[in-house]
Amino acid sequence: MKYIFLVVIFITTNNLFNAQVIKGKLTDAETHETLPGVNIYLPELKKGAVSDIDGKYTLKLPRKGIYKLQISFVGYDIILKTIDVQEDLTLNFELTPTVIETKEFVISSVYHSSQNENPVEVIQFDSKQLTQSSDPTLMQSLTHVAGVNMISTGTNIGKPVIRGLSYNRVLVFSEGIAIDNQQFGDEHGLGLSEIGIDKVEIIKGPSSLFYGADAMGGVLHFISEKPANINTVVGDFGTKYFSNTNGYSSNLGIKGATETFRYRIRGGYASHGDYQQGNNDRVTNTHYTESALKIGVGFMKKWWTNDVNYSFLQSAIGIPESIGEQNTHRELEAPFQIITNHILSTQNTFYIKNSHINLNLGYMMNNRKEFGEGTLSEAVYHNYTAPAILNMALKTTSYDIKWHLPEKKSVELIFGSQGKYQTNRNNGEENLIPDANEQQVGGFVMAKYSAKARSRKSEVGKPDELTAARKLDNKFTTIAGARYDAKKMQGFEMDTLGGESYKRSFEQFYESYNGSLGFTYQFSEKLLMRTNVASGFRAPNLAELSSNGVHEGTFRYEIGNLALKTEQNFEVDLGFEYVAEHVSVAFSGFNNSINNYIFLSPLDSLIDDAPVFTYNQINANLYGLESTIDIHPHAMHWLHFETNYAMVIAKNSQGEYLPRIPAFNLSNTLKLDLKNWKKLENSFISLTANTTFAQNFISDFETPTDLYVLLDAKIGTEIKVGKQNIEISIGATNLLNKTYYNHLSRLKADGIYDMGRNLVVSVKIPFGIK
Repeated sequence: MKYIFLVVIFITTNNLFNAQVIKGKLTDAETHETLPGVNIYLPELKKGAVSDIDGKYTLKLPRKGIYKLQISFVGYDIILKTIDVQEDLTLNFELTPTVIETKEFVISSVYHSSQNENPVEVIQFDSKQLTQSSDPTLMQSLTHVAGVNMISTGTNIGKPVIRGLSYNRVLVFSEGIAIDNQQFGDEHGLGLSEIGIDKVEIIKGPSSLFYGADAMGGVLHFISEKPANINTVVGDFGTKYFSNTNGYSSNLGIKGATETFRYRIRGGYASHGDYQQGNNDRVTNTHYTESALKIGVGFMKKWWTNDVNYSFLQSAIGIPESIGEQNTHRELEAPFQIITNHILSTQNTFYIKNSHINLNLGYMMNNRKEFGEGTLSEAVYHNYTAPAILNMALKTTSYDIKWHLPEKKSVELIFGSQGKYQTNRNNGEENLIPDANEQQVGGFVMAKYSAKARSRKSEVGKPDELTAARKLDNKFTTIAGARYDAKKMQGFEMDTLGGESYKRSFEQFYESYNGSLGFTYQFSEKLLMRTNVASGFRAPNLAELSSNGVHEGTFRYEIGNLALKTEQNFEVDLGFEYVAEHVSVAFSGFNNSINNYIFLSPLDSLIDDAPVFTYNQINANLYGLESTIDIHPHAMHWLHFETNYAMVIAKNSQGEYLPRIPAFNLSNTLKLDLKNWKKLENSFISLTANTTFAQNFISDFETPTDLYVLLDAKIGTEIKVGKQNIEISIGATNLLNKTYYNHLSRLKADGIYDMGRNLVVSVKIPFGIK
């Protein structure tokens, strides 16, 4: 016991005897008044502080070295700086008021760089947007980002689509590891809860260089909430009510931090009834419940920082088949599924002289049970003992290591490797994929070169002072790299030859070489160009190789193909950004060529009264663009107009359109920021018109989808009751209660419409304990 006590003392004691200190004052660049409540954050250390009533701040650093520093405050430009700390420093900053939102450091970038240094655009969808979202699920909230869609089965089953690619072509990343949850399945959703998320970074295009296999279409990187500021203990409670499903979601979190130790815990629960279409009919068996828990602890020493995270998620989800009994109860009827995820990961940084090593280790257990008979009542935790038709246990152990060499002559070099060992085991009455083992390993090298720009406002003052305003750091940045990956898959024989679920044993080996080359060029403080050429890959998954049977919920008999080859893509991206005081414009175009594109095609036959589908390959090409315009009129800073447009066209080498490609989309939002009045602060009103155009570019077994326009509205404020702040918002989606089909809805084929009008009330109560 005494040894455990000594370890705890070692970790938690403020052992920063040789710590460097940065301190300073934060002021308004126009009025020169001091700014209290400004957030100062070091993303690599996950350490932050807030300026006091006099605008002053102090941060202790564990060692000498180079750090990324981020300073943010509502209504002001975010300041992103790289600082070289060799001794105690006084860093004073002037913040420039702005009405155009600026972005934080990009965590998804291996270099923790600013958005202007990334050759590939990274969209940040932050926690405030998630809190104020009127959508019932995390994945549905993300579809408001141009170029992001989802393949849905009801309300809680949504698979991400980025620029027309989905399933195993889009990688989901969280807590330092890739999330594997049987992405091949139509009715297998995102597998993550929205609680405890600071932001989601969305990378569009091949990202195999850094993330490895399956990132050929893009990445959704879910970044956990920031730790509490130093020497504080804080928390918050949030809840939402959804009128359409008579549903609710609630979560409670508490977190604290000292100079060397941090911790957080958050739990959440959501429950929804059957959703209602625009014609007021409810879609039977679309109700679901979800329980989630997240725990994290971390410490920081002079030579080592560590975070250990655990997350639990269990979802009980009905699989809809038709319009039947009309009610809002929570008792699931067959077919339904229970999905349980456990994720344990540790993120480490080791400092060795002027270099450092990042090491992430992870373990994930995904248990998916699907039931063809019986009922399931609502419960916080389900321990349903009835035999499951499908019962798959997927266990993944992974590592991710990167060695960052010290910068020399403006060049930053990184060597890295990632790998995983994965097992799938069937314990149900049937099996869609075989028992199997997978091993994967890859290595890469990346280099970044930055050419410094002249500052609009130079660094001035005494040797230990720095005054910074809005200015350029790097005029030109280029990132290049190469990677090699190998994957071995071993499938075991299932059932007996001629049996209903027979699958023969196999061993497959796949390898791939990939690379990326991109650069950004800052023509001026207002105009930026970025371009990138990159390749990506993915090996066939177990379902594509060896399926043989009817998968409950998909309504088809699937047959795999062991002759499938590795998919390989090559994408060219070109983008421009213009950011002025009252307007910002962004444009991004892409062309994505895919060799050996794997697709599911129907055969003219039936097995067990189910239509038969098999997997084939063909070359394909996807191209399109996204654009965003954000306007704040000079005379009306309180008025905000934003428009987003996205399109993608996808064909195979025979000129035929690919299946499950999203329709063109145009979204226009008008937002009014209201003046503070008495106890009401940061009040707003917004109205959004979302136009989804007709989708007539369809594959042989799809049907066209008509144009539809949906109106959404939202109003929100922060009210002060005594010393307590309360954030309140009321939103409505599909305000006119229209009946419509989303082209990517799997229920469209059954004549089932998407969700009708939905009123959402959201309340968030932050509180301080220390």
